[in-house]
Amino acid sequence: MSARMTWTLGAVAALLSAGGGLAMAQPAPTGTTAPITLQGAGPYHRLTLPLGIYSRAAHPDLRDLRVRNAAGHAVPYAWLRNEAAMPQTASRNVPIFALPGAAAASGDTALAFSLRPDGSLKLESKPVKPAGGDDAAQWLIDVSQVKGSLLQARFDMAPDARGLFAFRLEASDDLRQWRPVGGEEQLVRLSHGGQTIERLAVELNNVRARFLRLRWSDPKLGAVLTGVGIDSVQEVEPVAPLEWSAAIRPESCAADHCDYLLPRGLPVQSLRIDLADINTLAQLSIAGLSDPAPSSAAAMPPPVPRNPLYALRHQQRRPMVRNGGPDESPLLDTVVYRLAQAGGEARSPVLALDGAVHARLRLRTAGPVSLLGATPPSIAVGAVPRTLVFLAQGAAPFALAWSAAPEANAVEGSVPGAPLALSTLIPGYAADKPVTADGASVSLPVAAVTAAVAAAVQSPVPAQEPSRKKGWLWGALGVGLLLLAGMAWSLFASLRKDGAPRAD
Repeated sequence: MSARMTWTLGAVAALLSAGGGLAMAQPAPTGTTAPITLQGAGPYHRLTLPLGIYSRAAHPDLRDLRVRNAAGHAVPYAWLRNEAAMPQTASRNVPIFALPGAAAASGDTALAFSLRPDGSLKLESKPVKPAGGDDAAQWLIDVSQVKGSLLQARFDMAPDARGLFAFRLEASDDLRQWRPVGGEEQLVRLSHGGQTIERLAVELNNVRARFLRLRWSDPKLGAVLTGVGIDSVQEVEPVAPLEWSAAIRPESCAADHCDYLLPRGLPVQSLRIDLADINTLAQLSIAGLSDPAPSSAAAMPPPVPRNPLYALRHQQRRPMVRNGGPDESPLLDTVVYRLAQAGGEARSPVLALDGAVHARLRLRTAGPVSLLGATPPSIAVGAVPRTLVFLAQGAAPFALAWSAAPEANAVEGSVPGAPLALSTLIPGYAADKPVTADGASVSLPVAAVTAAVAAAVQSPVPAQEPSRKKGWLWGALGVGLLLLAGMAWSLFASLRKDGAPRAD
């Protein structure tokens, strides 16, 4: 082999090594992971996501989420409620029983009742007065014939009842063991400024129980109940408890409205308005604002409300208003109040929304915004976390992973690790039956994410260095390939010249 050929082959090897080094120098896809703790043997596990995931994932629908095993491979998963049967809501009046003070003091409510064959209550003890008694320190509510979980209780009071009636609710399955349902609540019927304010419904937060017990905070300030209606919902899959954001103060206020910046990507299902000044009452129109989208962006279809209370109270969502600025979607009209009464403060109730994603909420007053008080109110928004089911394929530990730059235009099920249909993930899946899966939990790395965001904000320029280096490397490789081609051609021509037959 000639020296020239040897040198040429060495150059080829060097350039190939440079190309391989360039390929290895390509940055791996970046993302954030959080460890998943498994409960049970599986193989399927149910994982409820923290609400904080919305602000970190790249898309509001969380399409960039992946579940990975110890080898870093994406494992199959599906969203739990995407294909489950839609919730079925129902309303019915239920039996109530007044418990006089003496009976309430005895502490054992079960002694006064027996159970019928269908499980409902039958009154046995004479000291207990039926509904309508004038010495009712407690009220027993029989919800044994209500199917599903309890959404809210609607109370009817005597027509002449006026005031603020504070109480606590408890739940039981046997009339002996009682557990609290939320904190102190209020029934309100007031006349203020020529308006009548009523709050006679209380959310029950999807509790499951056979019996409820209402106990007045002050029996002397209790009301006579004439009836109770229960709204319930039947869902195939269990619903995770509602979670609330921290207090959100207005981002800006104008003459007749205040705008509130919402947590990024969060589907708003409940709204609480906390008025700062006491003895405040105002009529409000609440609307959702979305940031103006690029003209090339495809219009997103309106969400299907999954909040059963919203479905009960608002059958149709009002159309979106386009006014040249942010898209404004009217949600509801209401009256908010915070009033001082003899039994305490009367506050407006939590509002049920449709679960859509909005960039901001706008609270518009019927008059100057000062009707909300000298200090604009703060708000808090609530949502039910999403739940997924994954197959524990491969070795543990498993981790939840997400990226700020997922695959563009990804179709569900087409990208490795993208969510599947439940019927694909679980052979024999039926939408009318609950999924059998063990539990799992995840904790988001708050400190690590905060540090990463801070570093990215403080030093944005170095992030461009890899692309610059990549350009120089590709340029050098291109020049080298041209030189290599020239040398190969020169060598080939020389070999042909040396091998040609000589004339004698």
